[in-house]
Amino acid sequence: MYVAGGGYYAPAQSQKVAANQAWWEFIPAHVQQPGNPKLEYFKAPEVVDTPLENFNDDGLCEEPNNLIAINSLKIQRVLRWGKNVDLFLTEHWSFRSPDMSTDDFNVPGYPRVSPQIPLEIMDYGRHYNNDNPPETIRFNGKDIPNPTKDVHAQTCLGRDQRKWFMEQLGQSKARWKIWGHSFGTMEVRSDYQNLPDELGSKWPKDVGYAVADNRFLRDKEIILDFVRDQKITGLCVVAGDRHAFHAGLVSKVLPPKKYEPVGVEFITGSISQQTLYEVLVETMKKDHPMRVLHLIDQPDGKPIPSMNITPLHGVMSALKLKETGDMKQARAVRNPEVAPHLSFVDFGGHGYGLVTATSDRLSTEFVCIPIPYERSDKPDGGPLVYRVVHRTRLWKAGETPKLEQEIIEGNPQYCV
Repeated sequence: MYVAGGGYYAPAQSQKVAANQAWWEFIPAHVQQPGNPKLEYFKAPEVVDTPLENFNDDGLCEEPNNLIAINSLKIQRVLRWGKNVDLFLTEHWSFRSPDMSTDDFNVPGYPRVSPQIPLEIMDYGRHYNNDNPPETIRFNGKDIPNPTKDVHAQTCLGRDQRKWFMEQLGQSKARWKIWGHSFGTMEVRSDYQNLPDELGSKWPKDVGYAVADNRFLRDKEIILDFVRDQKITGLCVVAGDRHAFHAGLVSKVLPPKKYEPVGVEFITGSISQQTLYEVLVETMKKDHPMRVLHLIDQPDGKPIPSMNITPLHGVMSALKLKETGDMKQARAVRNPEVAPHLSFVDFGGHGYGLVTATSDRLSTEFVCIPIPYERSDKPDGGPLVYRVVHRTRLWKAGETPKLEQEIIEGNPQYCV
């Protein structure tokens, strides 16, 4: 366990133990500490802050103090929830591997996105292309040495937790298998390769889409291949760490690769934590050449969140929206290849999601509130921006899950 500070990473096994103790004492979760079955207090092991130097094939440092620290608390567990649900909770921080990627493949002038192909190569490490990674990565007309061709793939679960999760998932008899994820699995990307020349610098050739969020690809591949091969149905991922509302289908990869959804996924917005929309409104210059892909300025001073349109429909839809102000015209020029898996995206929404599961249906209602600058003076919490429900029927093995969308209240026109 390392903690960043002062421009370097310092060993922090003792800090990890203290963090686990704070979590155990203040989070109302019935979690049993290994070696302390009575649950009367947190039994803090003694550790020494020691540099992490030797990593195994899965990116885990097996230095004894590190293993003691990260295993001083385990939150992974399965909860039976009513008649129809098994809730699987996994932990996505303690066992994740060190980031081995570099800044050599950042594209100047394009904030908050990465080029797809270099990102995938570095994320998979030596496991890329069926354990046959390239010696170099083509980028901006140059062949750059692949910095990750001999290192582990990136993982957020770690080998043991991933194995545990698949075992539990395979054994579940519940109609719905809900995976309590931290940040979700759905890829967020857009077709920057289709940007017109007049917008500014060109997106590099041969690097694929511009990706805003897609990590830990081998974890996802192994788990979703298992779901497909074992004919597991009723998989639903729920998450929240993106501070945004997302709804869609779970798939290992997207077009032009073979697109095979095996589950549904819902990511909820934050109740009060600042959103990406709020951050960019304050920090992105109005004359930035790529501002239109994130924000479209209006006379009233409140920008349209085109950051939702760009990953849902593609760059031409965002440009058409700026030109016309009309979402119908914007959707008419959408690129269906960009996000066949996404039904809803809102990078500016605050609120919560409510999941309801019956024997044959599952629904998730997104409830979005205005930006909570002040506490509401009304007992019901005040007005809502929108309420949107996504529903799915329990599918059979071999069938593709489908989502139906209903807007109950408000007008989330820039999110659908």
